[in-house]
Amino acid sequence: MNLEVVEQALQANKTLVAFVSCTVSYSGRAETFLEEGDRLIIIKADNTVIIHQPEGNNPVNYMKPGSSVSVEQTDEGVIIHVLHEKEKAWLDITISKIHNMMSEKLVDGQKMELAGNEKDMSDYIRDNPTVIAADFTPYSREEHTDVGFIDVFGKDKNGAVVIECKRVTASLSAVDQLRRYVERVAAIKGTANITGIVAAPAITPNAAKMLASYNLTFVSVEPPKRLERWKKHQKSLGEF
Repeated sequence: MNLEVVEQALQANKTLVAFVSCTVSYSGRAETFLEEGDRLIIIKADNTVIIHQPEGNNPVNYMKPGSSVSVEQTDEGVIIHVLHEKEKAWLDITISKIHNMMSEKLVDGQKMELAGNEKDMSDYIRDNPTVIAADFTPYSREEHTDVGFIDVFGKDKNGAVVIECKRVTASLSAVDQLRRYVERVAAIKGTANITGIVAAPAITPNAAKMLASYNLTFVSVEPPKRLERWKKHQKSLGEF
């Protein structure tokens, strides 16, 4: 392994990718040792260090941004020392063989745009109120209360409607949140005649039981564009 190449990459804040045979010693959140094997090592410009085995999506170990990284040549091989003082953690990667290595200065200031989040859902419900009920009329989104923001507020033939949106399966926390909103609106309006609805693709069994105990309702609503690519590639029964 060319120490000069590694040191130059670290000094230039380049992203370094190396395919190596190595052992890994770690002390921090736990004490671990990984016997020698082939691994993928990634050292990012902010000194985030990630170690992957040949299979699986989770790293076998990692160090957070802000680590200090140094390289040492020893009789055992090349050792990459990683220290994160704030986390009180260290990582030693002892490399016996380098299969391939490359480094590159990467620039990316973009932020991920998430389609189908809670805001997209509340926008969708506002623009398509019949997904909730034929007689539902939305008044506002992100309605402020002293216990939080109501995703969608409106009315139906029975009175005020409070909707809590979740882009994934609704859990107990979503039901509890909705309950607090309904109780607050009831207190403000001086009436118990408030309809509370959790709008989500699905709801857990426990959450459904809690919802029913509070006399609240679940409506299945898919987030806009959720699983769009997956559904696009599925064949209908008539296509077989």
